[in-house]
Amino acid sequence: MSAHLKIQCHIEGMSPPQRAHTTDAGIDLSAYAVEQKRDSVFFFDTGVSIELSEGYYAEIVPRSSIVKTDFIMANSVGIIDPDYRGRLFVPFRFVGHGEALQTAELLLNQRIAQLIVRKLETCTVEVVSSLTDTERGTGGFGSTGI
Repeated sequence: MSAHLKIQCHIEGMSPPQRAHTTDAGIDLSAYAVEQKRDSVFFFDTGVSIELSEGYYAEIVPRSSIVKTDFIMANSVGIIDPDYRGRLFVPFRFVGHGEALQTAELLLNQRIAQLIVRKLETCTVEVVSSLTDTERGTGGFGSTGI
């Protein structure tokens, strides 16, 4: 069974989010309002709420073109739990110079992020006193080469 996504648009006359091409993985989200939360963090209102079919959740990631701006997504990937029904906001951090709010306002009515629907895989959690040994063991960053 494939996922079904319901989208509620909260801004009169807005275009509903959609894929630019039928083969795109992500559904483009646009910015319709912006609120400065801290010195360099801005929450962009996408104007939508969603409801997914059972067994799915969504991720919000920045569009690749965001690299052309002075913003990066503040939380890297946003996870939208299947039971969340509120509006979708996307947090971005201003990393440029100059007037941050004016620069943020330039992103209004622009596609800023993508919504990606994912299959939800749940698991049980077991707390143990030790884990199985492996060849790599506890070797961390760079332990297997460059």
